[in-house]
Amino acid sequence: FGGLHGFEQWHKPILTDSGGFQVWSLGAMRKITEEGVHFASPVNGDRLFMSPEVSMQIQTVLNSDIVMQLDECTPYWQGDKASGHITTEREAERSMQMSLRWARRSQDEFARLANPNALFGIVQGGMFEHLRQASLDALVAMDFPGYAVGGVSVGEPKDEMLRIMAHTPHRLPA
Repeated sequence: FGGLHGFEQWHKPILTDSGGFQVWSLGAMRKITEEGVHFASPVNGDRLFMSPEVSMQIQTVLNSDIVMQLDECTPYWQGDKASGHITTEREAERSMQMSLRWARRSQDEFARLANPNALFGIVQGGMFEHLRQASLDALVAMDFPGYAVGGVSVGEPKDEMLRIMAHTPHRLPA
């Protein structure tokens, strides 16, 4: 159909998400590993797999103008919210580091595909400002043409989301 632009007859910029937030929303229906995410379709139960490479391939076929790296959205709650287990700093750092490795793999596949559009990095780090800064610093060193703030609206109280949103965006490169 000529990518999203042809299919929708929309001739302005389009941004597509990598699938990271959607993977987060699947909860217990997914298993995250270094290779990627194994999950069951919520529609029919089919077993599916998404890796940084697969995400880049899909977004290239869609021909979106802004492509997002595959990332792991650090959940505010680990497991069931009723368990009361809020994500620890160690868990948030592990998630952030995996997202950084996936950012590099996303970049490599994006380049291999010779996608002429823009690939953005996604800042992660949970509700920890110093992890957000470490994520941003590492992504800037990878030299993405743009950056996004990820891992908000993942179950945290509104005041926590607002705190991170007050901290992170003004630190992004102009």
